[in-house]
Amino acid sequence: MTEQTVRKIILESLPILVIVLVFALAAGQFLDSTLEGLKLIFPLILLMVPAFIDVTGDLAGVVGARVTSHLYTGELDRGFRPYRLLFTNLLAILLVSASAYAFLGVCVIAITIWLSPIIGTIFPPTGFPLLFLAICGAGVLATACTSIIGLFSARMVYRSGRDPDSIIPPLTTTVGDLLGIVFIALAIISTGKILGLI
Repeated sequence: MTEQTVRKIILESLPILVIVLVFALAAGQFLDSTLEGLKLIFPLILLMVPAFIDVTGDLAGVVGARVTSHLYTGELDRGFRPYRLLFTNLLAILLVSASAYAFLGVCVIAITIWLSPIIGTIFPPTGFPLLFLAICGAGVLATACTSIIGLFSARMVYRSGRDPDSIIPPLTTTVGDLLGIVFIALAIISTGKILGLI
């Protein structure tokens, strides 16, 4: 690797790393401000949030990585055509995310039932189907939004002549963290309101 290549990677990566640092701080601040209230509704929120946001960021990162690979191999042109290829990738990630969040929802509910006698949870068993839908819905929505942001960002970065591989992975992962926290918090709060826990 030449000195020029190292310099180019640093110059392209550094600004986006500063931006994602701000996003990460915003995500942490939002999580901190909403966590106290959420713990009263659903005590196992601390168990679920890291897995939830990790899946969101990772899946959106996959979309960004696949798009940049398609660009470099010539399967997509500078105008991001054929669009069918983008839609296929997005649909595949949404199906994978639905499966991943369904599995996460089942695991969270199973652990909640198992630990209920120990932690004295106030979450009613009749609310588990709604909680499952909240986890799946929030996850798929967060993944979709993050993936779309990643696609548009990849297009802008590529057309500007910069390397999307230096910018898109940290951007989508961090935006996924932020949107994952926001969507799961809103989903849990909505679930709590519907069930009369708030």
